[in-house]
Amino acid sequence: MAHSCLVLGGKVDIFNKFKDNMGNFKESLTNDVKGMLSFYEATHMRVHGEDILDEALKFTTTHLESMAINFSHPLATQVSQALNRPIRKCLPRVEARQYFSIYQENASHNEVLLNFAKLDFNMLQKQHQKELSHISR
Repeated sequence: MAHSCLVLGGKVDIFNKFKDNMGNFKESLTNDVKGMLSFYEATHMRVHGEDILDEALKFTTTHLESMAINFSHPLATQVSQALNRPIRKCLPRVEARQYFSIYQENASHNEVLLNFAKLDFNMLQKQHQKELSHISR
């Protein structure tokens, strides 16, 4: 949702479409938890002077924190982890490993994709172990 807008154009004006006539973020956004989570993650791509993304961070954080207690297990875990460690501020490989268990619990997960991701993770980890062993001799 919002994240792709940042990546594609770098223009934050696009986020104005999420505001109502009063200049507040639309309350209807809170009906889409995964969208809110994506919006929250996108706010961490902000740079100094992007006030709308500062506002969006406050909005999404407040709503995700208040709604998190009502979520089912995989979604509650995902929201909790995102609030504690946004993807933008994490090491991708560490975050990937932690995401496997969350994704696996999702009823609509793709088993082939999950197995491929685990295989890729394990192969790269093995390569890193070999390299570390080689340079520490």
